[in-house]
Amino acid sequence: MIVKRGIVGPLQAVLAVLLVITACDEDNPFRSVVPVVNEGDAQVWELALPEFPSGWDFATGERFFIGTTEIGSAFGTWALDSRTDGTLILRPFSTLAPNLSFIRTGIIDLGAVPFDTVETAPSGGYSSVNDPAGVPVIEGHTYAFRISFINTGGVVPINYAKLSAIDIGQEFAGNPSSRFIRFEWAYQVQPLNRRLVADL
Repeated sequence: MIVKRGIVGPLQAVLAVLLVITACDEDNPFRSVVPVVNEGDAQVWELALPEFPSGWDFATGERFFIGTTEIGSAFGTWALDSRTDGTLILRPFSTLAPNLSFIRTGIIDLGAVPFDTVETAPSGGYSSVNDPAGVPVIEGHTYAFRISFINTGGVVPINYAKLSAIDIGQEFAGNPSSRFIRFEWAYQVQPLNRRLVADL
């Protein structure tokens, strides 16, 4: 009996610690992922241009060409497209390939604000992930993105990113379908963390 009492005390302490750790994990299931902000600049071309139709994947920081790479069929975040009236848009890639894409993207135009001043992504106000009309691209505007994976029954990881349209141009004279955007971007690796600047 003395041995049992000697073991029960430490076991209760260990169980208490485990319960605290479990409770913390329930509050923040992604806290084991180190907060990192990846950033850079890139260029994508409008979907209407057969030679260069491209989109973007924030998680890998890669441009992809629609229909030609594996990433284009599953993990693309958005594609550059246009409406019937010619308005250039950022369109959730999943609206182009809903049965293939694992990603669902909401977008919000933050207006003509400097890229560096957007330190935290908004908690709401994003476009519907199912809206093929997209969000108009305006040179000098900064956009925030709410990126989630299809729910497979567990906790859904939601990541945040931002993008600023530095330049809107046209690749080929006389071909309005050859438009492109150059942009700078930042992506927070840790799910549920809306911080979009690297903390020094």
